[in-house]
Amino acid sequence: MTRKRRAPSARPAVIDACGLIDVLASGQAEAILRATGHAWHLPASVTAEVRYVRQHDPDRPGGYVNVAADLTALVRSGLLTACQPDDPEEQARYVHYATLFRSDGEAMCLALGESRGWIVATDDRGAIKVARKAGLEVISCPELVKVWANATRPDSTRLVQVLTEIQTLAQFRPKPSMPEYEWWVDQRFTNGP
Repeated sequence: MTRKRRAPSARPAVIDACGLIDVLASGQAEAILRATGHAWHLPASVTAEVRYVRQHDPDRPGGYVNVAADLTALVRSGLLTACQPDDPEEQARYVHYATLFRSDGEAMCLALGESRGWIVATDDRGAIKVARKAGLEVISCPELVKVWANATRPDSTRLVQVLTEIQTLAQFRPKPSMPEYEWWVDQRFTNGP
C-alpha cells in the first residue's frame, strides 16, 4: 500500500473525541479527514476516550452494537499523529482547561490548540464557546463533511447516507448555530428519502 503524503503547507488541526466519533460513524473517516488537507493530531486523552463506536447490528435489523474503535489504520497511514502536552506551558493549559470540562479530551485539544496554534475540531458546544473565547479557530463535523462533499462530489444518495450514519450512529445533529447547519439540513431533506 502506498502511503499518501500531506502537502508541506498542511495546517495542523487537533480533533476531540466527539468530532472523531462523528467522523468515524460516517464510514468515510479517512476520506473526510484527508479532504480537509489538515495535518491531523490525535491527543492521547482522545484516544483513551474513543473506545467504542456504534454500528448497525447485522443480527438485528434496526438494532445497534458497540464495537471497539480501531484507529490503527488512521494512525499507521500518518493521517492521525499521536500527541500530548510536551512542556510545562502546555501542561498548565491542559490543567486550566481540565477545570472547565468533564472530558480530558476537550481539555487536551484546547490546550494543544492554544499552545501550538492548531485548529480545533469539535462539536461540543461548551468547547466551541471556550475555544472561540480563547481566539482559537474551530471547525465542526458539518464543515468537515461539506469539505469532503465538495472535494469528492458523491452522488446525493451517498451524501445522505453519510449524514444519516453520523446522525444515527454518532447521535450527532448539528445545532442551528453551527456553521453549515443549513447546508446539512438541505442535503438531508432535499436529497433524502
